Amino acid sequence: MDAAKGRKILIVDTDAAAAASLTAFLDEHGYSSQTVGNYQQALTAVQNWKPDLVILNILIQAFNPLDFINEVKKNPFTETQKIIVFSQTPKTNVVTGPAPSVRGYLTKPVDFDALKAALLKAAPPAEGRQQTVMVADDDTEFSDLMKMFLEANNYRSVVVNNAKAVLDVMQSEEPDLLLLDLMMPGKDGFQIMEEMQDSAATTNIPIIVLSALRLDNYQERGVLTGLPEIVARELPRDLLLKLIEEQTGVTSASAAPGAPEPAKQVRPRVLMADDQTELLFLMKEMIEYAGFEVVTATDGVEAMKAVFETSPDIIVLDYNMPRKNGLEVAQDLKNNPLFAHIPIIIVTAYGEKHAKLKGLSMGIDDYLIKPVDADELVARIRMILKRNKQVLDTNPLSKLPGNPSIQARVEREIAKNSQFAVLYLDLNNFKAYNDTYGFEAGDRVLKATANLLVKLTIQNEDSQDFIGHIGGDDFIVVTEFARSEELALRITHAFDEIAPSFYSKTDREAGHIVAADRQGNIKKFPFLSIAIGIVHNTARPLLSFAQVSNIGTELKKGAKASDKSHYIVDRRKD
Repeated sequence: MDAAKGRKILIVDTDAAAAASLTAFLDEHGYSSQTVGNYQQALTAVQNWKPDLVILNILIQAFNPLDFINEVKKNPFTETQKIIVFSQTPKTNVVTGPAPSVRGYLTKPVDFDALKAALLKAAPPAEGRQQTVMVADDDTEFSDLMKMFLEANNYRSVVVNNAKAVLDVMQSEEPDLLLLDLMMPGKDGFQIMEEMQDSAATTNIPIIVLSALRLDNYQERGVLTGLPEIVARELPRDLLLKLIEEQTGVTSASAAPGAPEPAKQVRPRVLMADDQTELLFLMKEMIEYAGFEVVTATDGVEAMKAVFETSPDIIVLDYNMPRKNGLEVAQDLKNNPLFAHIPIIIVTAYGEKHAKLKGLSMGIDDYLIKPVDADELVARIRMILKRNKQVLDTNPLSKLPGNPSIQARVEREIAKNSQFAVLYLDLNNFKAYNDTYGFEAGDRVLKATANLLVKLTIQNEDSQDFIGHIGGDDFIVVTEFARSEELALRITHAFDEIAPSFYSKTDREAGHIVAADRQGNIKKFPFLSIAIGIVHNTARPLLSFAQVSNIGTELKKGAKASDKSHYIVDRRKD
């Protein structure tokens, strides 16, 4: 209890009884706590009260808890805040209790084979009419995948993304089955199920729950949030206390014997240029303490030389420097195609409107007036670096990282020397599809493929997996070797499930399209499928990105020989 003294815990919940019970529990173990139930109050408390830990009820209805988590994580002042998800509710009984009132409970990312089996059981095909399945989920991308899957399996789909409209649409559409997400803003799935029981028109509609929440289970990394997560009927006191102690540093979780040391992170490089050397070195120390590598220069000419020698990730320039002032340095850099992409912050003792407008017109990313607050400077550096990385290296169609990030990620995995796998993915028969349906339809296929890969691979914002878009119909996934084959299998199955939805009814019935091949010969092409080559370092070492790329291309060609989606694992040892 003495170790917990002084530790502060913020409870974010609107359930007064649950919050009071949790407060008493924390008081009993020596923690100081306060409770908030308002979105803005919660954000303000995180920033100003600076709790050691936030305990968030993921089922809170006053606001979207995922918005709260994202806002905390993207704010440079609060991005390191520790959060755990804890929700105590008896409502889980309707899904996981001894007598559940739902026909099925599948966790995201959804296994399409399991979903198909659940659909056939809950809403078997009816002779002479098409079964209607309603999807209630606020995730529009996931809903689009469900719509494609349902239509490819001959169901009529109705999609509702607004939780408050679910009951009205259900009464007008009279679906044969409801696919229901539990986590929706404004009204959760539990409340929707309760309201369905109050109406004769909806009480008998079967329900399959599709949720990222693992009910009555502790998750070290929740699929929905990436945070430690408990959603249960009862308060697991021992587990919760152990988790709180680990998160607040009262005790530390010991590493497993023989576990590898975490990889050393590469620190972003900041160039700081200012002719006031005492101030410069004071700021250097503060920026380094925040986790950056800092290079310094004392005038504009030195700054230009340092840029050429060190290739910084961001530059902080004093406006008034000898030999070349900050704006002159910035102008030279913006005119040089090698360095034009580097973000620049100008620091000045003057609030001159003319100079500021000139700098902004040149593409300066930010202005700060002296004296500069170190915390604010660090926050702005982090924000600009994050934004710049996203802008520079994103495929405009899929919004996935492009080739520079792909190469950097693979090389990072090679340097870590841990077991990893790279999945090279390529669409089969895409040219024939593009020639027949046009580039606009082809772009829709690429977007749907990117969406599918994200939904099946990236389970939450803290996932360590990586997805990139090489270009055209080529994609890449970097993941742990242990899950690579299972992931490839799920991708191939899921893609084959949605592929028919890309075609017209006539072509779906025919089972193929007729188009010219690359030599101009007219032939039949089966539906789109996906070929995957899995490169890994468990049987032989991988030494370079070029080696990984060559092996992946070779394996992918082998996988393309199949008419259906197919993957090949590199089994060779030399």
